[in-house]
Amino acid sequence: MKKIIIALLCLGLGACLPRYTDSYRVKDYTQVPMIEMPTNRVDIVSQVAGLSTLPHVENIMPTTPEKALKSWALIRLRPTYQTDMKAKFVIKEASVVRSESPQPHLFTYDNYTYRLTYRAALEIYDGKTLVREVETEGFVEDSLPQRASQRDRDVMFMNMLSKMEDTLDDKFVEEIKQKLVDL
Repeated sequence: MKKIIIALLCLGLGACLPRYTDSYRVKDYTQVPMIEMPTNRVDIVSQVAGLSTLPHVENIMPTTPEKALKSWALIRLRPTYQTDMKAKFVIKEASVVRSESPQPHLFTYDNYTYRLTYRAALEIYDGKTLVREVETEGFVEDSLPQRASQRDRDVMFMNMLSKMEDTLDDKFVEEIKQKLVDL
């Protein structure tokens, strides 16, 4: 009888422990070939102004979209050192904005809608002259009830960042194949 009571107490206490989410993990692109740039170096530049007041909510995310874009560029873009040209990955916009979307029915929760917007460009320079530019932009949108837990919100943010990286990877590879093939 004692063993059953102890087992039930342990089970009850175990249910009270908080569930932790993993921190944002950068995707592993080892199965995909690198995006090789016909340049001698690749610089990463951010033009994003840090906005920390509502409706911007980047400061409550596990990692900001700007950091995710920088990580993507560090992992995916590789110089081939074939020419004296320089590549520059420019993050022009990376923000998440929260807006309220009240429900028309009395018995449903009001939601927050989160919109992650990004815009990035890959510029190729020969000295100080811009030779070519490939730009992509997009957005990811999702919503949660206003009373959602921090864990649910973090999971949603990580999924949004993952979708952003997938879309960015697909678009940039296509654009680079089309526009930078003859450098």
